[in-house]
Amino acid sequence: MNKVFLAGRITSDVTRFGNDTKSGVSFTLVTSKPVIKDGQVQKDGNGYTETWDEFHTVKAFGGLGKSVGGHKKKGDELIVVGEIRYSRNERDGRTYYNTDIIADEIKFI
Repeated sequence: MNKVFLAGRITSDVTRFGNDTKSGVSFTLVTSKPVIKDGQVQKDGNGYTETWDEFHTVKAFGGLGKSVGGHKKKGDELIVVGEIRYSRNERDGRTYYNTDIIADEIKFI
């Protein structure tokens, strides 16, 4: 089973791609969790909770993509349900590997 559930904030502007027959949107979602050492939540020098942040590239197609592209912007919170998709491409003689989340559902919160 390939299923991922993410809750986080959009960190970049939603970018549209494709043509009329196969279009979608792409954006970066950051998920955060507190840093815990010896059972204690760690604080920085200013008293703020230290967090471990992960950045995910999310792609949404069709009506789901149109909905996100038309209503969401940088800083908005979302819950994304989808699958992990790996790809690779070659450019200028180098191989690049990508990891994307392909959204099946997106909940606006």
